[in-house]
Amino acid sequence: MTKNSYLAVVFLLIGLVALLLSTTYVPVTESYKAPSIGNSISERADKILIYNEENATRYFWDCANPVNGLVRDHSELNSPSSISAVGFGMTSLIIGYENGWFTRSEVYDRILTTLNYFNNTTQNHGFYYHFINMYNGSSAYNSGFSSIDTTLFISGALFAGQFFSGTPLQRLAERLYERINWQWMTNNTSLLNMCYYPDSGFSHYYWTDYSEGLLMYILALGSPTHPLPVSDWEYWISTWRENGQNSLRHWAASDESMFTYLYAQAYINFKNLNFNYVGNLWNNSKRAIEYDISFSQSCTKYETFDQGYWGISASNGPNGYEAFGAYPGGTDGTVAPYAMIGALPFVPNQSKLAVINMWDIRNETYSTYGFVDAFNLGDNWFSPDYIGIDVGIEILMTQDYFNGFVWKYFMEIPYVENALLVLGV
Repeated sequence: MTKNSYLAVVFLLIGLVALLLSTTYVPVTESYKAPSIGNSISERADKILIYNEENATRYFWDCANPVNGLVRDHSELNSPSSISAVGFGMTSLIIGYENGWFTRSEVYDRILTTLNYFNNTTQNHGFYYHFINMYNGSSAYNSGFSSIDTTLFISGALFAGQFFSGTPLQRLAERLYERINWQWMTNNTSLLNMCYYPDSGFSHYYWTDYSEGLLMYILALGSPTHPLPVSDWEYWISTWRENGQNSLRHWAASDESMFTYLYAQAYINFKNLNFNYVGNLWNNSKRAIEYDISFSQSCTKYETFDQGYWGISASNGPNGYEAFGAYPGGTDGTVAPYAMIGALPFVPNQSKLAVINMWDIRNETYSTYGFVDAFNLGDNWFSPDYIGIDVGIEILMTQDYFNGFVWKYFMEIPYVENALLVLGV
């Protein structure tokens, strides 16, 4: 065995041992007894949401390799890491610190470890594999270098850098962002490509239509090293299409999956931003969510919807992971709690009512890291495991609803300010 091979085995064993020995969080209640209840539905929901948020943040501590900071894509022990879950995780741990659930040193050290790892792991023009082996950093599931997942990772890194301003962590986060060559990812077109594969090159798919790519384009426009021109943004939004009627008409994701209206909004506060041609994208997400609710109410053949639940989004389902969406044939009656909770800033009354109703059947809908990933009442099915990105968006949007915490720091990042300035908003 060569010296390098020997060292690789040693580090692999260290990572395995550290992950197995890391303390697993157990909620303070054995039967998930309700938190102290308020005098109104809103107060009761708020207390449940805070309790849920605390449990959810523990996912990103327990389901991570402390040696490199990689976070499991889903809660099963054999899961690889998802780099987008790593990004949500960095933001969520800081939220945990802000709320007193972690110490500053715990969070700072874990995130610095994570960024140091990404500074030295395999990348291509600053882009990373979508799925990574938790221990050796190799590509998992034959994934390629993903543009959107790199975006979600670097968003968490930049947020952490802004929060820990003036530290080596901030300088490292900025270095990773500056390394991303957004121009390369266009493959000499006017659209960002979805993925680059080492063996076959760029994928056949480019980012068209409204999507969570909104966050990606803004970070690409604000890059100090490899920015996209505004003309690329203009070309991208020219591909957007509308859906819905009257007050529910909105720029629509192709599959009407609710997460697409949440991801960018978790980091960027679009409330007072009015873009040329496409208008106010905060209002657009609100209308899209209301469209989802209306669509769910019309699907009375599904028991889940008949019981007043909504939130049709990509999630686990009775037959595996699916990109559920609010369109005919796009749902089997499965709903995602993260979508209903993630909609809090837009439709707080509807979200809180859903939280109360889910809590009332918590023996089936609640477990270690908060509300389950998804459930389908008609099939009597409740997801047995969690998905990192779903847990993450739930945490960020809950905190944004309470005090705009993520928005505050992310909107102060100079690169984001520059992008919005370039776009004239």
